Amino acid sequence: MNVTSAVRQAVERTSWFKKRQRYRVLYWREISPLAVPILLENACVLLMGVLSTFLVSWLGKEAMAGVGLADSFNMVIMSFFAAIDLGTTVVVAFSLGKRDRRRARAAARQSLAIMTLFSILLAGVIHAFGQEIIDFVAGDATAQVKDLALTYLELTALSYPAAAIALIGSGALRGAGTTKIPLLINGGMNILNILISSVLIYGIFSWPGLGFVGAGLGLTIARYIGAIATIWVLMVGLNPALRLSLKGYFKPFNFAIIWEVMGIGIPASIESVLFNGGKLLTQMFVAGMGTNVIAGNFIAFSVASLINLPGNALGSASTIITGKRLGKGQIGQAEFQAWHVFWLSTIILTLIAWGSAPSPALSPRSTPMKKM
Repeated sequence: MNVTSAVRQAVERTSWFKKRQRYRVLYWREISPLAVPILLENACVLLMGVLSTFLVSWLGKEAMAGVGLADSFNMVIMSFFAAIDLGTTVVVAFSLGKRDRRRARAAARQSLAIMTLFSILLAGVIHAFGQEIIDFVAGDATAQVKDLALTYLELTALSYPAAAIALIGSGALRGAGTTKIPLLINGGMNILNILISSVLIYGIFSWPGLGFVGAGLGLTIARYIGAIATIWVLMVGLNPALRLSLKGYFKPFNFAIIWEVMGIGIPASIESVLFNGGKLLTQMFVAGMGTNVIAGNFIAFSVASLINLPGNALGSASTIITGKRLGKGQIGQAEFQAWHVFWLSTIILTLIAWGSAPSPALSPRSTPMKKM
């Protein structure tokens, strides 16, 4: 035996090497295949509103401010849908960990049905009280900005059922370990949003387009195409564990499963809605400071949300991994993996925060500000 082989065998016998192998399996075979697609998918979901703001930027700062105000409210609604999506993910992952496909399918099917009905009701409420909502959110903004915000809010409220279907369906697929299909669907929705909205806003060939209305209408159309794609994926069973027929959505509700999903989703939604409600409150404070400030505040919040995406993706991946481990009764393994994901996300977000912190040259003391 030569020296190299002896050293290699000695290293392989150490506890450090065994831990290294264990960490490699955890990070590269379990966390990364889930977290990376989820990161990209969440980025696509967030960019839907940001891209609409970008597309209307050539129409003027009033249009940007109108989209920003309406989307600040929309983000609160989307955060609620995303929290119920989390509850669906957990129940599906736990059920499949116990090899109970029937319960996993029931959880996905009933979450989709009940959230679609709720989103239709919510869209109706927003259309009935849209003016009051905008007056509350926009504060002292100009009448033109309020009118544009109301138009955009009423158009995008029509997309709530589609957004609920896409988010809940994606959550169910993630719970079953399928992360690439939701990524493709959400990425496709962003591409369609850009293409459709661009044509509807600015026109094509001799058609002049619809102007500002085209932004909300394009986003709504893109979301419904994504919702149809989600239902189709579940119907044909690209993931056999979650094959859901169309007639299955009309079966009676199993409230035991619904309460299980809501028992996880509602507490998470309260946390998420309060967090995004804080952003909305800040937007209300700056609404009277001028159109430029409204648009700038929305852009800054969008960038901050992008910075948080890695942590959110790792959290979603940890939810899936932990749910499956608990479903299999592997409590110790679930604790081990959750602990490592916690520290991994802490380190990554700390590094991102340090790297993206504003420099002293950008502080208010050193940057002259023009009066509005």
